[in-house]
Amino acid sequence: MKGERNQLEKMYQKLSKEDIDIKKWDKELIPKVILLFPSIAFVLTFLKINTDKSIIDLLGFVALGSLLVSGGIFVNYLLSKGK
Repeated sequence: MKGERNQLEKMYQKLSKEDIDIKKWDKELIPKVILLFPSIAFVLTFLKINTDKSIIDLLGFVALGSLLVSGGIFVNYLLSKGK
């Protein structure tokens, strides 16, 4: 029992000594905007150019593209698995 308590105390001291830096959501907004910009620009231009299309058409287009990319990755995996 004492051994477990000593072990827990050591772990607690070790964890309390570590410097944990928790960032808030509004820290480093520029990298987040850079990551989200292409997606936002694509959606806006898709809907601006294709005024007769709806969000469902956009989601279908993105889903089909994702399916094709995933299929290509899967075929590449199957071809490289035999080597």
